[in-house]
Amino acid sequence: MAVQKYKIIMKYPINIKGKTNKQVTKLNLSGLELKEFPENVFDYPNLTKLVLSGNKIKVIPKDILKLKKLKVLDLANNDILVLQGAVFRLPKLQMLNLYGNQIKKFPKQVMDSCIQKLIVSKNPLEEGELERLKEKCEVVFTSKNQESSAEAATVAPEVSTKSDVEEVIVTKEDKKMEKKHSIFISYSHEDNEWLTKVLKNLKPLQRYYDNVDSWSDKKIMASDVWKDEIDKALKKATIAILLISSDFEASDFITNEELQPLLDKAQADGTKIMPLIVRPCAFFEECGLSKYQAVNDPKKPLSGMTEYEQEMALVDMVKTIKEIIKRPVESGQKEGSDNFVKGTETSEEALRGIVKNWRPE
Repeated sequence: MAVQKYKIIMKYPINIKGKTNKQVTKLNLSGLELKEFPENVFDYPNLTKLVLSGNKIKVIPKDILKLKKLKVLDLANNDILVLQGAVFRLPKLQMLNLYGNQIKKFPKQVMDSCIQKLIVSKNPLEEGELERLKEKCEVVFTSKNQESSAEAATVAPEVSTKSDVEEVIVTKEDKKMEKKHSIFISYSHEDNEWLTKVLKNLKPLQRYYDNVDSWSDKKIMASDVWKDEIDKALKKATIAILLISSDFEASDFITNEELQPLLDKAQADGTKIMPLIVRPCAFFEECGLSKYQAVNDPKKPLSGMTEYEQEMALVDMVKTIKEIIKRPVESGQKEGSDNFVKGTETSEEALRGIVKNWRPE
């Protein structure tokens, strides 16, 4: 009698409300007692981050190669004994957390991979393996003394017991490490074309960093009380982009209801003011903005630039915002993880935020 083979169906459905498979970029399936990769993980081709920590997984299947956009893979505290070379053939994988597994040796493919950071603490690595890995990338590990003194700590984030797996599960500690940023864009409606260009350049930034969003009055819905919506956005603003022109300067509403509150907020809360000179203006120095570094020279407005020069100015603006966004993560590292450099030893406790705060190059 032939033995009929049955396909194993995982009891943890991946159900993210309001998103199609292609829209999902992050999954947290930690702490679910999984013994193998759920097959439906591979139905999400645009995953960039997959967290499977705190399970009982023993094998990384070759199907992992279907996740061609994966940048961060967290497999901390599982039962992995042997690493398949397939995981290191992922074209964009940069960070791999293998804390607390049973790995003795890495496959040769690791040396040709795109890996930039490996967490290998609490693995019984063979002699010389750690030194070999250091030649390839940044390696984070703990000494034996540090491991035994911090046995109760965990690298895996706290998880929800909900049957539906949420796209992002953030711990209280993570929230302290990652500051939310809201970009308020103040502009005259006469400069709508420049607003469109600014928003286009901000979109990739918002897609890449999940702790930043932007706001302009284009977000006000027909049923909203527009003044209330503007006030709410002003209160949340950590960065303000001002599209400066003669129409901007001439607007009483902008001057009294947007510009002055933003300047007050900059003084009181440190909101970053970024003037972008889009058209010639006569009173930039007199409107209280001269002490803030403009994105471009006030004498060289965007309207007088070539298309290439305009694009470069907008790219420089986004680079500046990117640095502002990254600062909270960097400062958090200085406080507790200043020694995340190639081949250093660091405490287990300091590893808690490394997966959450990893920003691929």
